[in-house]
Amino acid sequence: MILLLACLTLFIGHHRELVPINNGLTIGATTFVGLVTSPFGLAAGPRYVPKWKKQACEIPASQHPNSHYVCDEAGEVKCLSGWTGDLCDVPICRKGCDPLQGFCRRPGECRCKIGFYGELCDKCVALPGCQHGRCNVSFECACDPGWKGLFCSEPICAPDCLSSQGYCNKPGECRCRLGWQGPRCKQCAVLPGCVHGTCQGPLECRCEPGWTGLLCQTPICAAGCSKEHGGCRRPDTCRCRVGWTGQNCTECVPYPGCVNGFCKRPWECRCDSGWAGDLCNEKLTYCEDNSDVCRNNGTCVSMTPEDGDYRCICPLGYMGRQCQIKTTVPSTELTPPMPDPGSINSQDVSMKPEAVGSEKAQTTEPLGPIVITDPPSTIDPSATAGKWPTESPTDSPSTEDDEENET
Repeated sequence: MILLLACLTLFIGHHRELVPINNGLTIGATTFVGLVTSPFGLAAGPRYVPKWKKQACEIPASQHPNSHYVCDEAGEVKCLSGWTGDLCDVPICRKGCDPLQGFCRRPGECRCKIGFYGELCDKCVALPGCQHGRCNVSFECACDPGWKGLFCSEPICAPDCLSSQGYCNKPGECRCRLGWQGPRCKQCAVLPGCVHGTCQGPLECRCEPGWTGLLCQTPICAAGCSKEHGGCRRPDTCRCRVGWTGQNCTECVPYPGCVNGFCKRPWECRCDSGWAGDLCNEKLTYCEDNSDVCRNNGTCVSMTPEDGDYRCICPLGYMGRQCQIKTTVPSTELTPPMPDPGSINSQDVSMKPEAVGSEKAQTTEPLGPIVITDPPSTIDPSATAGKWPTESPTDSPSTEDDEENET
C-alpha cells in the first residue's frame, strides 16, 4: 500500500519554480505540484532538486578541484565573487572588455584575440608594413589622406604633376626629374653646363646666334678674323693675339721704336731702302754724298759701311763693282750653225780615202740614249720578297728661308 502511494506521487501534475543565484542569474528548480484526484483521495507535493545540483552539494566544495562556489544550508549553489555559470566555472572579465574581440581565463582580466590589442581589446592591428594608414578591422591598411598603395607608402603628388616628368616625396608636392623644370615640371631643362643655349626637349643645348660648341661656350668671331693670330670673347668681334694687329689680326707689330722699317713677323724691324740701324733710323747717304760712283749709267744704292757703303746696279752690257767692265751682249735669236759650202772640196774628198772615212765618220747616225742597268744581283729574289728596298732613301735638299737675306 505504501509503495502504491509513492508511485502515484511521481505522476502528479507539474509546476516550474525559478530559484535565483549569484549575479542575478537563475537556474531552473522544478517543483512538481499537482493535484490528482486518486481513487484513494490522496495528494503528494515534495520539492524536486536536480540531480547535478544535488551531486554538486553532496561533496564539500573544498574537495572539488577548481571549484568556485559554496553550498548554503538549503543545498543551493552560491558562486564566489568573479565567477558565474551553473557550476560557477565562467570567469567574469574586466569591465568594458570587448565581448567579441576579448576573453578571459580568470576574473578581472581581458585577453585579446589575434588582430586586436589594448586594455579592453578594442584596438585593431593594422596590416604589417602599413606606413601611413589605419584599420577598422584586423590586418587592414586604410590609407590616410594623401597616400596610396597596398601599404599606404606612395604619396599622392600635386595635381597636373606628370609622373614621367615629376615625382614627390610627400603629398601635394611635385619634384622635377632630370631634364625638366618649372612648378609642374612641364618645362625642359638644358644640358648641365650649357652656357648660351636653349632647349626644346630635355637635356638639349641649342646654341643662340653667335655661339657654337657642345655647350655653346665658343663665340663665333667676326668674318675674316685670323684663326691663327686672332680670337674673340664675344660674337662678331676680333681680338688680336700679342704681336699682331689690324682689323682681322693679319698685320704684324714691328719692333717698338722701328722708324723706317717694316716686319713680316712680330717684333721685326726690316729697314726700308735707304735706311739702316736696329731701329732703321740711320739714313744712308753715301750715294748722295759721292756722285759718279757708278759708271755707264749704273744706279747707286747706298749701303752700310759693313756692306761696303754702296752697290751699283749695272745696265745691260756692263758689270763690275762700278759697272766699269763692258761685256758682250749675247744674241737673243738662237739659230743652229750652218757649215760653209766652200770649205769642203768634193774632189779632194774623193781622192783621199782618209777623207772619205772621216766624212763617213761625220755622217754616221748618232747613238741612241744610253740606258744604264744595274749589275746582276746574287741575292735570291725570294729572300727579299715582300720587304722594303735595302737602299737608303735620298734626302731632298731643303729650301732655306731667304727672308733673312731680303733687304
